[in-house]
Amino acid sequence: MVRIVPVTTLDPAQAELALAWHDVFVVSTVASMGDDHDTWSWASRRAREESTTMDRRYVAAVDDAGRVVGAAEVTMPLRDNLTLAMTDLAVLPTERRRGTGTALLERVVRTARDAGRTSLVTESSSPDAGTDPGEAFLLRHGFEVAQANLRNDLGVTAHAHARGSAPDPAGYVIETSTDDTRDEWLEDRAHLQSRMSTDAPVGDLAFEEEHWDAERLRDHRETTRRSGRRAIESVARHVATGRLVGFTQLQVPVEAPEMAYQQDTLVLREHRGHGLGLALKAAALAALVGELPEVRTVRTWNATTNGPMIAVNEALGYRTTAFLREWQRRLA
Repeated sequence: MVRIVPVTTLDPAQAELALAWHDVFVVSTVASMGDDHDTWSWASRRAREESTTMDRRYVAAVDDAGRVVGAAEVTMPLRDNLTLAMTDLAVLPTERRRGTGTALLERVVRTARDAGRTSLVTESSSPDAGTDPGEAFLLRHGFEVAQANLRNDLGVTAHAHARGSAPDPAGYVIETSTDDTRDEWLEDRAHLQSRMSTDAPVGDLAFEEEHWDAERLRDHRETTRRSGRRAIESVARHVATGRLVGFTQLQVPVEAPEMAYQQDTLVLREHRGHGLGLALKAAALAALVGELPEVRTVRTWNATTNGPMIAVNEALGYRTTAFLREWQRRLA
């Protein structure tokens, strides 16, 4: 039997427990994905817990010997999507099929329901399309696949040598910033971030429009910094109106700078068809090569239904390296 106990990364008195909790995520993910995995770093877990726009609850499964054998995170938006909860759940490979995952999930579901959440979302990853170690567990506990995604990687050195600089699309200017979402961008960037939640494919996920403003963007920027990540962001400005109509962002962990992670990319629907998606990503990649030459690979995720963005990535040279599915369980 296991005990489910709350964990915080912010209390020094819980440092040993919290580190063991974090290690469960790492060991579990390595077991299914190998060393080429994407679990959150310790710094990111800690920074995410401090966010003012998300309510994050961490719990650990502790066995009779006092060992942490399972871990879970519950994330609940505080400014929108107030019926949504998201979870990340892991069990040590040697401790699986003993009820630990079920006990953790029961606590997660109870936490979500007590907070008035009616939809629970989680993810599972696999190195190939036919193998998903989390599938049987999730199906058994009432989850359904809501969206399928591809994980795609780009070799930065090969890309930099293969492509030269290109002019901005006619009628638009591409601007780029390192480690900062410029204050003069914030109003338009908030609008773009809100549109990201309505314009990007979400499959059958019960996601509602997100509400972004300058304050929320600043909080997000601080979370990135506290996570030990550097950021490169490019935006597209419409010359005729002076407004920002597209953006993309890359993040690079300072402690492991060989891998950059593609964050959101969006071009407003009314400005598509001008090559802005490709221009934005190319500009960010050029800045990445110049500012952070340690980066060897850029990693991105795309819904399998997002044909236009997949086409942009293929044009840049990305290749598929893994598969991810988003699962949803109705709690009502």
